Amino acid sequence: MPIATPLHRANTQKTPIAKSLTILTNTLCTISEQRCYDHDAQRRALAGIDICRKFRFAELALRERMVSRLPTEIYILIINCLVNDRNGKSPEEMEVRAHTLTSLASTCRTLQILCERYLYTNLRSQRLSTDIGSQWLLYFALSVEPRRAHTIRSLRCESWPPYFQYEAWLETLRLCTNLTHLELVWQYSTPKNFLEQLGNLVAACPNVTEFTYGGLWYINDRFWPGTLEQVARFSQQYAKFAKQLCHLEICGSIDCIQKILMYDYPNLSSFTINVDDYSKECKYFEELSSRTPSLERLELYWFEEANLQDLNIGFKAWGKTLQSLAMNPPITKYTDRLLGHLLPHLTNLEDLYLGPQPGFQLSDLHAIAQPGAPRLKSFQWRVNDTIFWDFCANSETVNQAIIDIFLAYSETLNSFIIDEELGF
Repeated sequence: MPIATPLHRANTQKTPIAKSLTILTNTLCTISEQRCYDHDAQRRALAGIDICRKFRFAELALRERMVSRLPTEIYILIINCLVNDRNGKSPEEMEVRAHTLTSLASTCRTLQILCERYLYTNLRSQRLSTDIGSQWLLYFALSVEPRRAHTIRSLRCESWPPYFQYEAWLETLRLCTNLTHLELVWQYSTPKNFLEQLGNLVAACPNVTEFTYGGLWYINDRFWPGTLEQVARFSQQYAKFAKQLCHLEICGSIDCIQKILMYDYPNLSSFTINVDDYSKECKYFEELSSRTPSLERLELYWFEEANLQDLNIGFKAWGKTLQSLAMNPPITKYTDRLLGHLLPHLTNLEDLYLGPQPGFQLSDLHAIAQPGAPRLKSFQWRVNDTIFWDFCANSETVNQAIIDIFLAYSETLNSFIIDEELGF
């Protein structure tokens, strides 16, 4: 049976998002009336009505039709031309093509269906960051057509707290049953009570194995849950989530992020961390290494005040598993052979990346070329003229150190890159 009555007209004072959602719902109702034996059409219309009623959105009647006039094969050729022609295209050109694909999907329902798997697989949108309506529209679009939600593999939520719609995002994540990559990034500060909300968000993502959690530079007064019940609930939810992760990327103040790092990550193989306000009294690496026994790839940024004893304990624990290490900048507290202390522990290290920020010394380069160092397959150093802040370093000694590294690993190296950013 078709849906008997579309939603009533709204008064002009209703919100734009309410009008938009109701317009979409009424369009679905029209389609369901035209296709009285199409069960999918009935389901979509009912899903739209349920959302509008559930969240008390405005009601507005509108009818519009989209008619396909070309054979489906022609549409497929057009889409393939846009999607597959990547050779020689700049990022700007690819962005234009992405907009073209979006516009193409709006032309008719046939193109919409054919484009969906390209538009929804890795979902990114600036409007989701600053537009409350777009967050609700995304939830609406996935609700009325579940195949869109099933297409999504990667989703990024980047938002300012005033624009973050927790209910919309929670319902969206619950629909994305095939989601494997989730990014939650905040501008300036986190929403109030967000850690409690975070527990519910990650609990809605049973298949996520890659998690990015960024922008945690400022602690909101109500960031951490207050009651024992809230703490226990979050701990239970996040502990389960942590065990399913293979990749974790985290960025923020150590005070903001340390709560979620104190869980076991038995399957974590890749970890990237950009931290601020790190205290040299912390035993961070000792604790982290005990909770990440399978770590293979580690990227460290801005651990300038790390404790050498703590570093040694952590790197010794990772010695048999760690295969890739990136550091930028180095630990500036130790200016003499920092890498000489750490590299001997990493017997299986294959890839080493040193960033351009100040701090690496000539002695670090010498340590890389020592016989006891691991057998590298890839070495990259983005060098700038701060290397010459070391009194022992000059053009001749630095060049010789680079040659020594190349000769030491000539039998195993597949990639050897020296990026120069010199200021003279």
